[in-house]
Amino acid sequence: MRRTISKSFIAIGVALFSITPLLAQSPVDVSATFSDAMANIRTIAVAAGGLLGGIVGLVGIGRTAYKLSQGDPDAMTSLIMAVVGVFLGFIAVMFLN
Repeated sequence: MRRTISKSFIAIGVALFSITPLLAQSPVDVSATFSDAMANIRTIAVAAGGLLGGIVGLVGIGRTAYKLSQGDPDAMTSLIMAVVGVFLGFIAVMFLN
């Protein structure tokens, strides 16, 4: 009885071992996975570009407000830099989309 169980396990093992190369040769569609990954990377880049442009613009507007409150004559330069930062963020989002 023990010998038949052992032979059965050996037979099952040989059958599984012979099927393994056939399973390894089955076609796998990786192009869909790569296209999904590229779409995710593009979405992350768009979000990061918009966020970075918004942060630069917000910091520039805050700097302009501080300079205006202190009476600094260089406040308009800060305002222009803030607007350029927001504009560049918008352009980055538009080009990446």
